[in-house]
Amino acid sequence: MLTSIIIILLLVTLIFNRYVPVRNLQAVKGLDHDAVFVDLRDYQDSAKNPVTGAINIPCGYLKRYIKEIPKEQIVIIASNEIEKNFGARLLKKYGYNIKGYTITGPSQ
Repeated sequence: MLTSIIIILLLVTLIFNRYVPVRNLQAVKGLDHDAVFVDLRDYQDSAKNPVTGAINIPCGYLKRYIKEIPKEQIVIIASNEIEKNFGARLLKKYGYNIKGYTITGPSQ
């Protein structure tokens, strides 16, 4: 019984962290803001559509390279909602101030 409760809690936490939108996070139009841009897209995606001046750290490497991000306002660049939610929660957990996000899909 206890094992099944633990498994259910882990699944709920996993689903929450990936699919539930982060509160008070606004979409940003254009990339000309006073903020540090953190590109959470995979290296293949960011190489096809690079953002000049952005710090490119894919979601899978975010914990490892978190200290390379300056403690300033951040705009997240992601390729989908899951990357945006996961990255925003992790950055907020480490005390970063997130100004907004932008999603660049394959067609953009």
